[in-house]
Amino acid sequence: MSTSTPPAPTAPLTGRDAQADAPVSAVRQRLARILQGRDFPALSQQIAETITALEDDASSMQRLTNVVLREYSLTLSVVRTANSAHYRRADRQIQSVTRAMMLLGARTVRQLASSILLFENYRKHSAGLKELMLLSLLTANHAREVAVKLGLTDPEEVHLCGMCRNLGEVLIACHFPVDYARIRTLVNDRHHHEASAALAVLGFRYEDMGEEMCRHWGMPDSVLQGMRARATRVTTQASAITAFAHELTTVIYRRDAGAGASDARKDLDLVISRYAPRFRLNRKQVGEVIALALDETHELFVTAGVRVDELRMQQLSTAACSALGVTTLAHAEWDAEPGGASGMATAALRDRLRLELESKVDPASGCDLGQVLLLALEGALRGAPFDRVVACVLSPDRSRLRARSGLGVGVESLLAQFDFPMTPQGGPVPAALLHERSLYLPVARPMNAMEQRLASKLGITQFGVFPIIVDGQVVGCLYGDRVAHEPLPDGGALAHLEALTLLVVQAISARRNAPLLPAPAPLVATRPGGVAELTERQVALLEPETRGALVLRLIKGETLVAVAGSSGVPAERLDAWRSEFLAGAMARLAGT
Repeated sequence: MSTSTPPAPTAPLTGRDAQADAPVSAVRQRLARILQGRDFPALSQQIAETITALEDDASSMQRLTNVVLREYSLTLSVVRTANSAHYRRADRQIQSVTRAMMLLGARTVRQLASSILLFENYRKHSAGLKELMLLSLLTANHAREVAVKLGLTDPEEVHLCGMCRNLGEVLIACHFPVDYARIRTLVNDRHHHEASAALAVLGFRYEDMGEEMCRHWGMPDSVLQGMRARATRVTTQASAITAFAHELTTVIYRRDAGAGASDARKDLDLVISRYAPRFRLNRKQVGEVIALALDETHELFVTAGVRVDELRMQQLSTAACSALGVTTLAHAEWDAEPGGASGMATAALRDRLRLELESKVDPASGCDLGQVLLLALEGALRGAPFDRVVACVLSPDRSRLRARSGLGVGVESLLAQFDFPMTPQGGPVPAALLHERSLYLPVARPMNAMEQRLASKLGITQFGVFPIIVDGQVVGCLYGDRVAHEPLPDGGALAHLEALTLLVVQAISARRNAPLLPAPAPLVATRPGGVAELTERQVALLEPETRGALVLRLIKGETLVAVAGSSGVPAERLDAWRSEFLAGAMARLAGT
């Protein structure tokens, strides 16, 4: 197996310096070869996007939501975590990723997403990698369950630490299978210790590779600390839990085929006793951790659409029973077929997503308009479903239509192209808004030449525009598209989009009307038949509060004629104020 020549050091290294530098150099050579692999840059980009979504602000949450929604198993994992007893705050089940993220926060979702992205990437490579990812997932789930039992506020942090604990071995097994086979031969046939076998074949330990890759990805320090944590030398609670979880996986599931049940029980007792001063978990509590971790591991394999070998799951369960000295584990019923617990039917999912958006229409929910739009976009992406969805708003002067936010694969480049003049010649999207009606092509009719040009430019075959009309005025739209010709959305999908759009309209209206401004004082003495029309000078002297109160009367449903007749302000001036009011509200929504 050829290796690239290491770069020459700036000064000769001798003695201990040379010995210490040799593993580092060998690791970096291997890392460089992994990074040059065909598929690896995509994984690195996904993990980098996840790790760099640092804050709970709108842009970070949108980016992170997009990462989560790209992987079905990750979507379900985030939703399931939000509904777990540790995080759940209400009786109603959450089905929306957006709401789940509001509850969990970006940091928790970031940690969970990083774990599942690793699982999703490496379990697809081979049967051997799937087995290693199963063991990594067991370690991660052991860690999370221990953290929950100990009352830690952030169990997903240790879940990520557990998932990465054996990352170095996973990387070598995937990218250097011949060397990995040599290491396994030394361990299985010649009874070498894992660390010494790796050092003999690679020139470094698995942990060295894992740490170097985690630094490349920008993983938290806690992940790096967890890789080398041992019962005899740990500093943080997260590191101690990671070490304990890893040892549980090793003594239960990575034993020699000829090892007896009594040896398994002794080894497990030794692990429990080593960590007893730190955790004070008894055998029964550890048994609960092991059973819950098995359930979580099996469920993720199923929701990811991975065919789970029922015999293998039973072997794992039997190994756990032997180590615990019990005959059965208390766990949920397992369905070996992928999709058995993979999600809700489309119609039921649409209903749940609409209900969650409806619950955030009222400003008292604490949800701002940006979060309302994100909920609506997720509802469209998952419920229709579309490949990409975009929320667009009018500029303050109502002259242009611009993208505000979006979800879906490749949506970042799409957002940059959504800036249209609000004229009939501005393109199909503004044209649909000027007609103030929803349009989905080619369901409604075949595309015309202008629409075909847009579709070709965007690389799509179908698209829809759903206007957001508040108090008789268009303020923006929801847009969705698909790349493939088929399937076209059915009537239920289009009705779902109409319902989501209506809920966005209601949310905007609710936030404009609350709190109400005080009613205006009489402007001039009234006469039979109404108030005398004010002069231009009198109109110019009106206080902003008075103007705002008149606009709110229009927004609440009074006609221009009625408000003009009772206030003395000319109807055309009232209409101009209303337009300015709506433009200002949409500018705030657009973040301008």
